[in-house]
Amino acid sequence: MPAWLVFILSAAAVVVAGMRIARAGDTIAERTGLGKTWVGVLLIAATTSLPELTTGIFAVRQGTADLAIGDLFGAGMTNMLILAVADLALMYRRVLTRVAINQALVGTLAICLATIGAAGILTGPHLTWLGVGWAPLLIGVSYIAGMRLIYLNRAGPPFMAPGEATGAARRAPGLKPALVSFGLAAAVILVASRYLASSAAEVAEQVGISTGFMGVAVVPLTTSLPEVAVTFAAVRAGSYDLAVGNLLGSSSFNIAILLPLDVMDGNGSLLLQSGPSVTVAALFAVLLMGQTVIEILNKAERRIWFLEPDAVFRVLTYALGLYLSYRVQL
Repeated sequence: MPAWLVFILSAAAVVVAGMRIARAGDTIAERTGLGKTWVGVLLIAATTSLPELTTGIFAVRQGTADLAIGDLFGAGMTNMLILAVADLALMYRRVLTRVAINQALVGTLAICLATIGAAGILTGPHLTWLGVGWAPLLIGVSYIAGMRLIYLNRAGPPFMAPGEATGAARRAPGLKPALVSFGLAAAVILVASRYLASSAAEVAEQVGISTGFMGVAVVPLTTSLPEVAVTFAAVRAGSYDLAVGNLLGSSSFNIAILLPLDVMDGNGSLLLQSGPSVTVAALFAVLLMGQTVIEILNKAERRIWFLEPDAVFRVLTYALGLYLSYRVQL
């Protein structure tokens, strides 16, 4: 079967499964009382990052670690691009002004993790422990500590009168069907993402670009399809916290994937194998996440596009980062 056909079929499966995850995740958040921020940051983000994890394992085993690392940082850039496009799609509303303030905490965690990763690339082989670089180890510890902090600061369920709460509980879908739907959709993503990533890499290789830039630009556009599906399904349903939490949480989880990949590689610091394109992507991922956090903290609802081109500016920043990543590989 041609690579392009495998790509289209696997991409379609990932998109459909991503939409199911968005609906099931919304129900799980309501039924468990964990809140849409927490469910989006941890549960849904980890599930929609399965393509990045699968791609990373596949790339490390094939000896193309540069592709895996580029995909993880490139996915951080792509996630912020998705959020900017979703914001632009709503002409008279701003997504980032309608989310809980603790989303800034999630974004700050993503910035910290990506910064550690960038520092790990620049410091090279210095300071390794049992064949694992210092940066992935610190990223793993920081991710766990950050998730605990986000959990402690999660928003509680909204107050409702007893009669209103009973009526809402009856109308809401059951938890068990939501969990089953979530599990099946996650399984589809796990299977399809392997073919999605490999076919995308094969198609991109025929174009003749470096594995690092391939990971930064091409592969994240495919492995981030679950985030695209979840984000726009959540935005259409008005679940802005779920959408934003998923993208920022996925960006954090993607960087945390560096630790298991480094352990699997076992040849010293994994980040040492990354090229200049990946370094540029890491720095621009930090920049884009920082711009996103600023917009979360900016609660001004009124938008004058020629004075406050926030989402447009993030799109242009992404384009600049992609251009520079391409230029440094030449």
